Amino acid sequence: MRLLPFLAVAALALFARSLPRGAPRAWFVGLLATSALLTFYAAEARAYALLALFDLALFLLLRRPGTGWPRAAAIAACTAAALATHSLAALFVAAVGLIALLERRWRDAAAVAAGGVLFLPWAPVLLRQPPESTAWIHEPFGWSVAGFLSAFGGVGRIPPAFGPPAPSILFWAGVSVGTVSTVTLAAAARRDPELRAALAATALPLAAALAASPLRPIAFAGRTEMAVLPVWIWAVARGAAQGRLARAAASSAAVLGALALAVTVPVPRPEPSPQRVTAALEALVRPADLVVAGTAFYLPARLARDRGALRAPLAALPRELERHPGWFPLAPLSPEGYAELAATLAGRPGSSRVWLMIHPLFATQRLSDVLEARGDAREVLRTPDAVVLLWVAR
Repeated sequence: MRLLPFLAVAALALFARSLPRGAPRAWFVGLLATSALLTFYAAEARAYALLALFDLALFLLLRRPGTGWPRAAAIAACTAAALATHSLAALFVAAVGLIALLERRWRDAAAVAAGGVLFLPWAPVLLRQPPESTAWIHEPFGWSVAGFLSAFGGVGRIPPAFGPPAPSILFWAGVSVGTVSTVTLAAAARRDPELRAALAATALPLAAALAASPLRPIAFAGRTEMAVLPVWIWAVARGAAQGRLARAAASSAAVLGALALAVTVPVPRPEPSPQRVTAALEALVRPADLVVAGTAFYLPARLARDRGALRAPLAALPRELERHPGWFPLAPLSPEGYAELAATLAGRPGSSRVWLMIHPLFATQRLSDVLEARGDAREVLRTPDAVVLLWVAR
C-alpha cells in the first residue's frame, strides 16, 4: 500500500522535461527531493501523493499546445482520475477549468468538463458525507495561511500522525521564504504566461478552501496544499531562472526542507494511544465481556474485532459512531450518549464485565453516576488522551 504513493512522488520528477533544459529542471528535481511534505506523504498509504501526481499531470497537459482528440482524451482521463482520488481535486479541477475559460481555450475547458462527467456517478457519495468527516478540523484562518506559505518554503506543518513536527524556527523560516517566493514569482509572472497560469492554479484552490471552511472545514495546513504543491514547485523552478532573488528563495526552500527532514525523519514515530490501548486490551478481554469504545478508540477496536483479535462484542459510544468510524468531533459526551450507555449497562447480567475505552473528556461525574447506578467501576489506565475503565454489574 505504501509502494503506490512512493512511486507517485518519484514519478513527479519525470515532469522535469516540461521545463526548459538546464537549471530549471535541476531546480525542479531538487525541490521535489527536499520538500518535507512530499517526502512524508511518499511513505503514507494515503491518497495525497496520487492527488499531487494527477493534478500536476493535468496542469501540464493543459499547458501543452495542441487540439487533437488524444490530448483531449488524456485531459478528460486525468481530470476523472484526480477527482476519483481525493475530494480536494474538485477545487483544483475547477481552478484549471476556469483558467482555460479565461484564456478562451474552449476545447480544453470542454475536456475538463468531460472528465468531470466521468466522475458524476460518485458525486452522490461525496455529497452524502456526514459533517463528522471534517468535524475534526479546527484551524484558524491565519494558521492555515502560515502553514501553506511554510510548505511553499520547503517545510510546512508536519501533521501529528507523522510524529514530532519540524522545529518552530524552521516552520517560520519556511513561512518567510514562502512569502518571498510568492512575491518574486508574482512579479515575474507579468512577463511569463505559463508562470502566471501555474501561480493561478496554486492560489485559486487554496483560496477556495479557505473561503469554504467557515461553512464546511476544508483547509488544513499539512494536507490541503498537497493538491497544488508540485505545481508550485514547478513554478518556483521555472521562476528561479528569472531573477537573483527568486534563485535565493528557491535555494533557501531546498535547504530548509532538507533540514526539516534531517531533524524529523530519524525520530521514531510513536504509536497512537488508541492502537496501544486496543492492543493491550486484547489480552485482557474475555469473550463474555463487552467493550465500549468512544472517539478515536472505536475504529482500531472495530478493526481488531473484525480481525478476531478482540474476542468480545463491541459497542460504540455514542452509538452513531458505528455509521462513520474514525469521524467524530472531539467534544464531551452528549446527554443522548449517556442515555445510550445507561441502556447498554442496564441489559448486562450480574457479574458481567464491561470495558470502556474513552477520551478523558468523557470521564465526567455524570459518567461516574451512570456507572455506579448498576455496578462498580475502577480505573485501569489513564493517560493525557486515554482512559480505560472496567465496570462489573451488580
